[in-house]
Amino acid sequence: MCIGIMGAMPEEIERLKQQMQIESTEEVGQKTLYKGILQDKAVVLVFSGWGKVAAASTATLLIERYQISHLLFTGVAGGIDERLNIGDIVISTGLIQHDMDCAGVMGIERFEVPLVGLKEFTPDKMLQQVAKKSAHDYLDNDLKQQVKQQELDSFSIRNPAIYSGLIASGDQFITSHSKLEALRKDLPNLLAVEMEGAAVAQVAHAYDLPFIVIRTISDKANDNASIDFPRFLQQIASHFTAGIVVHCLRQM
Repeated sequence: MCIGIMGAMPEEIERLKQQMQIESTEEVGQKTLYKGILQDKAVVLVFSGWGKVAAASTATLLIERYQISHLLFTGVAGGIDERLNIGDIVISTGLIQHDMDCAGVMGIERFEVPLVGLKEFTPDKMLQQVAKKSAHDYLDNDLKQQVKQQELDSFSIRNPAIYSGLIASGDQFITSHSKLEALRKDLPNLLAVEMEGAAVAQVAHAYDLPFIVIRTISDKANDNASIDFPRFLQQIASHFTAGIVVHCLRQM
């Protein structure tokens, strides 16, 4: 078993890389891949880059070149559901491309992936359970040891909650109220939005590969979405994402 681990930002994989026993490093397609051991598991770790193309090409590379058995994608997302707060964690139960629209062509519906016949891709059920338990384990046991209370307070993070549900991906950074409301109207069950997960899901579906997408809420996908993003990524999200992945590996 070799587990692929992807992050869409360098900060999202850096803490994992520091904990790895790296056996080899390879440069392929302008990506740096780290192969080694993490939590006694064989892993390949890589920063994919932003957007669906970067994510899909990276997932394909991991599958074809490294024959991974499972794929974990971790990172941050904007909260769409009004219940979500900064620091909450979303475990994917479905992924959809919110900018996929071939409606009217050969009977294809909006959000449906042409020639695939699916709007929504479903992560592996076992990995959903593993990710949810791992998120709870991290928050209960590790969070206060890794992140200073002052840093949590600066983002008004009190008691992060864990949600399971639909995540949407598109090649847009959602920062406007109008786009936020449009997503809520078009996808009433949507929890969070980001730029990569559904592309990874489509590739994993094509290869019948177990996968999961785990996201930490960094903003409310509104007009203030980018104000504290870099600081949140470095001080908060990098701990959350790495910590949850570590707990996932312990269970796999």
